[in-house]
Amino acid sequence: MTHLRIELADDKNIRLTGVDPLLAGCLVAVPQILAQRDRPPARQRLYPDPFRADAPANEEWHRLMDDELRHLFAAAGEIVERDLTRLAPDPARERHLQLLVPVAHLNAWLSALNQARLILAEQYVVTEADMANEQLDPGRAKDVAVFQIHVLGWLLQLLVEYAGGAAA
Repeated sequence: MTHLRIELADDKNIRLTGVDPLLAGCLVAVPQILAQRDRPPARQRLYPDPFRADAPANEEWHRLMDDELRHLFAAAGEIVERDLTRLAPDPARERHLQLLVPVAHLNAWLSALNQARLILAEQYVVTEADMANEQLDPGRAKDVAVFQIHVLGWLLQLLVEYAGGAAA
């Protein structure tokens, strides 16, 4: 994953180059992860109560906001899923891919990657200790989820830095 670069391809697109097979696998899994957003653990994480000890205010908040938030979350996921169809061989690196992403889709990417990380964390009950574990077992689903959370978080960080004008 050390070959990944994010650069402006033209005035409307950014290009991710050097996408290795591990990152590509994590990326193509994002739509399936996002499909879990309505399951109870993920739902609680994505739509938390905004007020402490004020059940009526929380109920009103959820009544007014949850459908709109779900629509925004789903739209971001749909954009990312469509963009992922543009994964193509990277002519500069054998066994690597590249991806052209419209600049206008960057916020959707940030949202979808963050959602995927939160959903995985809730689905597999990932703790801080799990995140600090350096001995991940690819045969354990929870460890695979921890790996995905790390990889998607790294990409999220690079995209945030890119959006903020930092070199990625």
